[in-house]
Amino acid sequence: DNEVKKRDFTKLELKLDHVNRPLWACADGRIFLETFSPLYKQAYDFLIAIAEPVCRPESMHEYNLTPHSLYAAVSVGLETTTIISVLSKLSKTKLPHEIIDFIHGSTANYGKVKLVLKKNQYFVESPFPEVLKTLLNDDVISKARKAPEDCLAVSRTAGEIASGHDLLDEMQLAAATEEKETHSFEIDSAQVENVKQRCLPNALNFPMLEEYDFRNDTVNPDLDMELKPQARPRPYQEKSLSKMFGNGRARSGIIVLPCGAGKSLVGVSAACRIKKSCLCLATNAVSVDQWAFQFKLWSTIRDEHISRFTSDNKEKFRGMAGVVVTTYNMVAFGGKRSEDSEKIIEEIRNREWGLLLMDEVRSPFFDKLGLRISLAHERS
Repeated sequence: DNEVKKRDFTKLELKLDHVNRPLWACADGRIFLETFSPLYKQAYDFLIAIAEPVCRPESMHEYNLTPHSLYAAVSVGLETTTIISVLSKLSKTKLPHEIIDFIHGSTANYGKVKLVLKKNQYFVESPFPEVLKTLLNDDVISKARKAPEDCLAVSRTAGEIASGHDLLDEMQLAAATEEKETHSFEIDSAQVENVKQRCLPNALNFPMLEEYDFRNDTVNPDLDMELKPQARPRPYQEKSLSKMFGNGRARSGIIVLPCGAGKSLVGVSAACRIKKSCLCLATNAVSVDQWAFQFKLWSTIRDEHISRFTSDNKEKFRGMAGVVVTTYNMVAFGGKRSEDSEKIIEEIRNREWGLLLMDEVRSPFFDKLGLRISLAHERS
């Protein structure tokens, strides 16, 4: 009975111009989008940023708002007020208070704190100094702080534009013209995982966005690699990349693409933007060969700067930076290795990687589950 009541939408009040609006937003978080609406394209771009698709038949698409989908929206720069405002503009009915409360509750603390890797040093960063002071009152985080003094470092950064959403352009451009004051403190790299765990919703409830300041990274050597002129990512591929990059930083996270959507070009494009050493993990030796071929096909990387590490190929790239393509089993193997394999593994462990590109991410041992492709910066 409760479920039936929850899905009774007869009390939703239609707006006078509901015919011109493309979607229905329901109290239980479900959203229905009319594909025949003139505003379908703009609404679609917005919904894939804030909600998870449930089913997409010809005339009507169904989406669902979840805490994770809203977390992803915040991670690409969308603010709580913007999400509610745009959803209200697109909705045929007045937004139910349940959905407004859910958005507020799910995004209240998301995006307020970032874990930023700068020149091989980790910083906890936020535009809200009171939030950082709250974190520093926690024993685990205060012990992880490298500098014991009470003051926070202060810097100014330009506002961020999360591209790909036409309806948001004016608001984003206005926000981007404003400089924001950012506060931060450095933490011990050995304590990063402990700090991240303390910030999860079941603890302090300030989930961290993870970013790598690659553009200002002068510590790790650059890799001379560009996309070839014929490598032209399609709009949806560019859109997926825009979720990862912003203001000269790369976000840690997962890019989900359907089969045959050109995930290899997206991965190579990401590596070309970061221009640092890249470790690419594939499922088997055949995939290793395919990824090595894709790097050479789509980018200007020289042969001596890319290597394969499998049971049959134990190559080493030449130079200060390069790309290593290998398998999950080769890096996870815990038994005795040959002398050549041990040398390569030691080099992998000791190198700072600008990009860890993981193919076919669907195994249960991953901390972050996803489909098909994950782009993340990690320390080895």
